[in-house]
Amino acid sequence: MIRRVAAGIGMTLFDKLVVAGTQLALVPILATHWGLALYGQWLLLATLPQFLSMSDFGFATAAGTRMTMAVARGERDEAVRVFQSAWRAILASSAGMVALALTAAWLIPPSLFGTAPAAPVAALRATLAILAVYGVLAVQGSIFFAGFRAAQLFPVGAFWNAMVLLIENLALVITVVLGGGIVAAAAAWLAGRMLGLIGQNWLLRRRVPWLRIGLARGSWREARGLLAPAGAVMVLPIAQALVLQGTALVVGAVAGRAAVPAFAATRTLSRVGMQLCWIVSTPLMPEFSAALARQDRRRIVGMIGAVLLFSALCVVPFAFGFMVLGRAGIALWTHGAILPSRGLVVAMGCAILCGGIWYPLSNLILATNRQASYTLWYLALACGGLALAVPLVAVFGASGAALAMAGLDFVMLLVVARLARRLFGTGNDPGAAVAFVREQAQRVLSPAHRAAR
Repeated sequence: MIRRVAAGIGMTLFDKLVVAGTQLALVPILATHWGLALYGQWLLLATLPQFLSMSDFGFATAAGTRMTMAVARGERDEAVRVFQSAWRAILASSAGMVALALTAAWLIPPSLFGTAPAAPVAALRATLAILAVYGVLAVQGSIFFAGFRAAQLFPVGAFWNAMVLLIENLALVITVVLGGGIVAAAAAWLAGRMLGLIGQNWLLRRRVPWLRIGLARGSWREARGLLAPAGAVMVLPIAQALVLQGTALVVGAVAGRAAVPAFAATRTLSRVGMQLCWIVSTPLMPEFSAALARQDRRRIVGMIGAVLLFSALCVVPFAFGFMVLGRAGIALWTHGAILPSRGLVVAMGCAILCGGIWYPLSNLILATNRQASYTLWYLALACGGLALAVPLVAVFGASGAALAMAGLDFVMLLVVARLARRLFGTGNDPGAAVAFVREQAQRVLSPAHRAAR
């Protein structure tokens, strides 16, 4: 298990580096070859695939957990039924979403492309249509990744996810450098994604031959059984958007637009610490699902202990370091353009302390398909946090918004900790967790284990 998790951590880091690297590389390349006007138009149109990426409506995540638990119990036929049923639901929702997107692409008024569009309206419509197809194709990869998760091949799936991003963005860059316009770039992006999905499909068939890719063994009844956990998954991005984008809107509306850059920069830098925590909890999710399916109590408490320990080691130093050095770091990062207040940085540091613990812990609850026990709490508290932010921002400025976020994360820490204790906890868990982690570390470091490798 330790080797799989270590490989998963490495591939998660690789995936994040690919995402960051491609985003940083695309900005100068597209801006230089197209100019800022056309590049800005592309950025607006490219938000459509991000919207369509949610058109699996949480089915892949919910199905992946159920498949992983079925495989752990030796029920491969059940995993195949869940896989094909979930794909049915995803294909149906994707078809509806792409139909709406294509209709909108050709019927929306030309004025919505701006008073002086950087490309002919017909080209912009064609680009939007191609990006709609791209967005729906991208969704299909989520159910294939669920297959890798179920077969305890998370590192392989994460690696190929990163490779798909490299393939499609390389196709985009080559097209733009060779003089391609916005339509050609969208087509290259789509072709790169298709090539990546073909490779992902082939790899899944080869590495997990028992997971038959198709629809014949699926059923709408099984798909309906996934609706509740899938719906609970979909609550997460909605609540997250309310917390991140909604709070920024409150700052702009109450304190004025001039206060938004400091808040946004502080919030963005603060998220780095929580990204570090996800690097461990995410690859642990399929292992945790399997342990729960087997009723392996020692592994369950050991993984909970490992997640909490790693989160604390990352979050506590980062949070206090952020409180002390955050102002100087943001000033350096923005070349002196932004210098947040001390109160804003300290309040956001408190949010890091709480959020950096409950987020990873909640991933383990998500790995059991019991996310409905906390996602509705998160949505309700996100709405309450926005309401609380209004008077706080009026009194304390952008620091008030950070205080509202810190309060939200503190309450969520209490909610998730209580749920985790109720779902997984026993009186001797801390000692059992430490013993399990020590045992796994000794196995990895033992000469026999190294020789077996």
